[in-house]
Amino acid sequence: MTFKFQDDTGYIMLLEYANEGNLRDYLTKKFESLEWEKKIRMVLDITCGLQCLHLEGIIHRDLAINNLILYYSLNNGKLLIADFGLSKQLTEVTSNSTSNRMGVIEYTDPQCLKNENYVKDKKSDIYSLGVLLWEITSGFPPFHNTAIEEQNTLGSRICHMKLREEPIEGTHLEYQQLYQR
Repeated sequence: MTFKFQDDTGYIMLLEYANEGNLRDYLTKKFESLEWEKKIRMVLDITCGLQCLHLEGIIHRDLAINNLILYYSLNNGKLLIADFGLSKQLTEVTSNSTSNRMGVIEYTDPQCLKNENYVKDKKSDIYSLGVLLWEITSGFPPFHNTAIEEQNTLGSRICHMKLREEPIEGTHLEYQQLYQR
């Protein structure tokens, strides 16, 4: 089902109803029955969408699990990238942009946390993609076992101590190497 909206600037938006919700909700409900083939399909959907954005010179800058929505028709399903509120053309991004430092900390490029003048670019989206690939194999949000009192230092530990999630047992080696790169 597609919806057509016109915003106050005159732009027309076409939106498809995400009948399966976002990827976080989907993994919470269906992870136990999720086969590797389906996980790989999800990863391909995300990477193809991200490649399309990057080929157009657009960086998402807030790629996280809640910004991925699932749409299923009768015969197939698609995972789509959504929430382009922080997205920019690469040529428009500056280091003094406040949104350059915004986003979900667990998915944020460590360089953005380390250096306030760092400008998010395609590599920043790729870092977020790597976190998403880990999450698809685990079924859990990144750093879900982090104690509440350690949450406020998570960004510091990610950027300065290179804190990363451990690979999940049973993950194909090539897949693991891909998201760790």
